[in-house]
Amino acid sequence: MAAVAALAVAGLLSGCSGKEERAEESPKLKQCKSLLGAGNVDAAVESAGGGDVEVAGTPQADVLAKSLVAEAKKWQKSDLQHTGYTGCRMDMFEGDQTSGTVDASVKWSVLSLGMMDSPENSRTWRRANESVFVAPEPGPARMQLIAVCAVPGAIASQRSELPLQFEVAGESLGSELRWKTLSTFARSVTEEMGCAKPPVIPSALPPSA
Repeated sequence: MAAVAALAVAGLLSGCSGKEERAEESPKLKQCKSLLGAGNVDAAVESAGGGDVEVAGTPQADVLAKSLVAEAKKWQKSDLQHTGYTGCRMDMFEGDQTSGTVDASVKWSVLSLGMMDSPENSRTWRRANESVFVAPEPGPARMQLIAVCAVPGAIASQRSELPLQFEVAGESLGSELRWKTLSTFARSVTEEMGCAKPPVIPSALPPSA
Protein backbone atom coordinates (compact mmCIF):
# COMPACT_ATOMS: atom_id res chain seq x y z
CA MET A 1 0.00 0.00 0.00
CA ALA A 2 2.81 2.40 0.88
CA ALA A 3 4.51 1.67 -2.43
CA VAL A 4 1.26 2.27 -4.34
CA ALA A 5 0.71 5.53 -2.50
CA ALA A 6 4.25 6.64 -3.26
CA LEU A 7 3.77 5.86 -6.94
CA ALA A 8 0.48 7.78 -7.00
CA VAL A 9 2.09 10.84 -5.42
CA ALA A 10 5.01 10.63 -7.82
CA GLY A 11 2.58 10.41 -10.74
CA LEU A 12 0.66 13.46 -9.53
CA LEU A 13 3.86 15.45 -9.12
CA SER A 14 5.05 14.36 -12.53
CA GLY A 15 1.72 15.38 -14.08
CA CYS A 16 1.80 18.80 -12.41
CA SER A 17 5.38 19.38 -13.49
CA GLY A 18 4.62 18.41 -17.06
CA LYS A 19 1.56 20.68 -17.18
CA GLU A 20 3.56 23.65 -15.93
CA GLU A 21 6.30 22.94 -18.46
CA ARG A 22 3.81 22.75 -21.34
CA ALA A 23 2.19 26.05 -20.30
CA GLU A 24 5.58 27.76 -20.08
CA GLU A 25 6.71 26.41 -23.44
CA SER A 26 3.48 26.78 -25.47
CA PRO A 27 4.33 27.40 -29.14
CA LYS A 28 2.36 30.67 -29.34
CA LEU A 29 4.02 32.12 -26.24
CA LYS A 30 7.44 31.10 -27.57
CA GLN A 31 6.65 32.84 -30.87
CA CYS A 32 5.61 35.98 -28.96
CA LYS A 33 8.92 35.89 -27.11
CA SER A 34 10.79 35.46 -30.40
CA LEU A 35 9.04 38.50 -31.93
CA LEU A 36 8.93 40.83 -28.93
CA GLY A 37 11.85 39.64 -26.80
CA ALA A 38 11.62 37.06 -24.03
CA GLY A 39 12.45 39.56 -21.29
CA ASN A 40 9.87 42.02 -22.60
CA VAL A 41 7.12 39.39 -22.69
CA ASP A 42 7.95 38.21 -19.16
CA ALA A 43 7.93 41.82 -17.92
CA ALA A 44 4.61 42.48 -19.67
CA VAL A 45 3.01 39.48 -17.99
CA GLU A 46 4.40 40.56 -14.61
CA SER A 47 3.12 44.12 -15.12
CA ALA A 48 -0.40 42.71 -15.43
CA GLY A 49 -0.14 40.61 -12.27
CA GLY A 50 1.65 37.51 -13.57
CA GLY A 51 -1.50 35.43 -14.03
CA ASP A 52 -2.67 33.18 -16.84
CA VAL A 53 -1.97 34.23 -20.44
CA GLU A 54 -3.96 33.59 -23.61
CA VAL A 55 -2.06 34.25 -26.84
CA ALA A 56 -3.30 34.93 -30.39
CA GLY A 57 -1.65 35.95 -33.64
CA THR A 58 2.09 35.25 -33.36
CA PRO A 59 3.25 34.22 -36.83
CA GLN A 60 7.02 34.01 -37.03
CA ALA A 61 8.94 37.13 -38.11
CA ASP A 62 9.81 35.56 -41.47
CA VAL A 63 6.13 34.87 -42.18
CA LEU A 64 5.19 38.47 -41.40
CA ALA A 65 8.09 39.69 -43.54
CA LYS A 66 7.05 37.52 -46.48
CA SER A 67 3.48 38.88 -46.39
CA LEU A 68 4.64 42.49 -46.15
CA VAL A 69 7.17 42.10 -48.95
CA ALA A 70 4.58 40.51 -51.24
CA GLU A 71 2.17 43.37 -50.55
CA ALA A 72 4.84 46.01 -51.25
CA LYS A 73 5.76 44.44 -54.59
CA LYS A 74 2.14 44.71 -55.76
CA TRP A 75 1.62 48.25 -54.41
CA GLN A 76 0.73 51.21 -56.60
CA LYS A 77 0.24 54.83 -55.49
CA SER A 78 -3.51 54.50 -55.89
CA ASP A 79 -3.66 51.70 -53.30
CA LEU A 80 -4.82 53.27 -50.02
CA GLN A 81 -5.92 50.14 -48.16
CA HIS A 82 -3.25 48.08 -46.41
CA THR A 83 -3.56 44.80 -44.51
CA GLY A 84 -2.88 44.91 -40.78
CA TYR A 85 -1.03 41.93 -39.28
CA THR A 86 -1.16 40.91 -35.63
CA GLY A 87 2.31 39.90 -34.50
CA CYS A 88 1.24 38.97 -30.99
CA ARG A 89 -1.78 39.55 -28.78
CA MET A 90 -1.60 38.49 -25.15
CA ASP A 91 -4.59 38.63 -22.81
CA MET A 92 -3.59 38.26 -19.17
CA PHE A 93 -6.00 37.06 -16.46
CA GLU A 94 -6.23 37.00 -12.68
CA GLY A 95 -8.92 34.45 -11.99
CA ASP A 96 -11.85 35.25 -14.28
CA GLN A 97 -10.90 38.91 -14.66
CA THR A 98 -8.78 40.38 -17.46
CA SER A 99 -5.78 42.07 -15.86
CA GLY A 100 -4.07 43.34 -19.00
CA THR A 101 -3.72 43.10 -22.78
CA VAL A 102 -0.71 43.59 -25.04
CA ASP A 103 -1.25 43.89 -28.78
CA ALA A 104 1.60 44.20 -31.30
CA SER A 105 0.71 44.83 -34.96
CA VAL A 106 2.31 45.96 -38.22
CA LYS A 107 1.11 47.26 -41.59
CA TRP A 108 2.24 49.42 -44.47
CA SER A 109 1.39 52.98 -43.45
CA VAL A 110 -0.97 55.40 -45.19
CA LEU A 111 1.47 58.12 -44.14
CA SER A 112 4.28 58.96 -46.55
CA LEU A 113 7.60 60.44 -45.49
CA GLY A 114 6.54 63.72 -47.10
CA MET A 115 3.60 63.91 -44.68
CA MET A 116 5.77 63.70 -41.57
CA ASP A 117 6.73 67.39 -41.68
CA SER A 118 3.15 68.65 -41.84
CA PRO A 119 2.04 70.68 -38.77
CA GLU A 120 -0.53 68.04 -37.84
CA ASN A 121 1.78 65.04 -38.07
CA SER A 122 4.82 66.79 -36.57
CA ARG A 123 2.88 67.19 -33.32
CA THR A 124 2.47 63.41 -33.10
CA TRP A 125 5.59 62.04 -34.77
CA ARG A 126 9.21 62.80 -33.97
CA ARG A 127 12.22 61.82 -36.03
CA ALA A 128 14.56 59.28 -34.44
CA ASN A 129 16.92 59.17 -37.46
CA GLU A 130 16.69 59.29 -41.25
CA SER A 131 14.83 55.99 -41.42
CA VAL A 132 12.67 55.97 -38.26
CA PHE A 133 9.89 58.14 -36.78
CA VAL A 134 8.23 57.56 -33.40
CA ALA A 135 4.83 58.52 -32.01
CA PRO A 136 5.29 57.91 -28.26
CA GLU A 137 1.66 58.34 -27.16
CA PRO A 138 -0.70 58.78 -30.15
CA GLY A 139 -3.53 57.42 -28.00
CA PRO A 140 -4.13 55.86 -24.58
CA ALA A 141 -1.53 53.18 -23.86
CA ARG A 142 -0.27 53.08 -27.47
CA MET A 143 3.11 53.64 -29.09
CA GLN A 144 3.88 53.65 -32.82
CA LEU A 145 6.98 53.51 -35.00
CA ILE A 146 7.39 54.20 -38.71
CA ALA A 147 10.37 52.61 -40.44
CA VAL A 148 11.60 53.11 -44.00
CA CYS A 149 12.14 49.87 -45.91
CA ALA A 150 12.77 49.91 -49.66
CA VAL A 151 11.67 46.47 -50.85
CA PRO A 152 13.64 45.10 -53.83
CA GLY A 153 11.20 44.55 -56.69
CA ALA A 154 8.74 47.27 -55.58
CA ILE A 155 8.25 50.50 -57.56
CA ALA A 156 10.85 53.20 -56.87
CA SER A 157 8.47 55.49 -54.96
CA GLN A 158 7.65 52.75 -52.43
CA ARG A 159 10.56 53.73 -50.19
CA SER A 160 9.20 57.22 -49.47
CA GLU A 161 5.49 56.70 -50.10
CA LEU A 162 4.97 53.39 -48.28
CA PRO A 163 6.88 53.05 -44.99
CA LEU A 164 6.18 50.37 -42.40
CA GLN A 165 4.09 51.23 -39.35
CA PHE A 166 4.46 49.21 -36.14
CA GLU A 167 2.29 49.57 -33.03
CA VAL A 168 2.29 48.19 -29.50
CA ALA A 169 -0.68 48.81 -27.22
CA GLY A 170 -0.90 47.82 -23.57
CA GLU A 171 -2.32 49.81 -20.68
CA SER A 172 -0.30 47.93 -18.06
CA LEU A 173 3.00 48.67 -19.83
CA GLY A 174 5.02 51.73 -18.87
CA SER A 175 6.57 53.89 -21.61
CA GLU A 176 10.01 52.26 -21.29
CA LEU A 177 8.68 48.69 -21.55
CA ARG A 178 6.31 49.69 -24.35
CA TRP A 179 9.27 51.09 -26.30
CA LYS A 180 11.47 48.06 -25.66
CA THR A 181 8.67 45.80 -26.89
CA LEU A 182 7.92 47.97 -29.93
CA SER A 183 11.55 48.42 -31.01
CA THR A 184 12.30 44.69 -30.62
CA PHE A 185 9.22 43.82 -32.66
CA ALA A 186 10.19 46.27 -35.44
CA ARG A 187 13.76 44.99 -35.46
CA SER A 188 12.63 41.33 -35.62
CA VAL A 189 10.46 41.94 -38.68
CA THR A 190 12.66 44.35 -40.65
CA GLU A 191 15.70 42.09 -40.25
CA GLU A 192 13.76 39.42 -42.19
CA MET A 193 12.55 41.72 -44.98
CA GLY A 194 15.71 42.24 -47.01
CA CYS A 195 15.30 46.03 -47.08
CA ALA A 196 17.68 47.69 -49.57
CA LYS A 197 18.91 49.78 -46.64
CA PRO A 198 17.75 48.35 -43.30
CA PRO A 199 16.18 50.90 -40.95
CA VAL A 200 18.17 51.70 -37.82
CA ILE A 201 15.84 50.99 -34.89
CA PRO A 202 17.26 52.79 -31.83
CA SER A 203 17.51 50.86 -28.58
CA ALA A 204 16.48 53.89 -26.48
CA LEU A 205 13.29 55.92 -26.88
CA PRO A 206 14.23 59.12 -28.75
CA PRO A 207 13.93 62.21 -26.53
CA SER A 208 11.26 64.83 -27.10
CA ALA A 209 12.21 67.59 -29.50
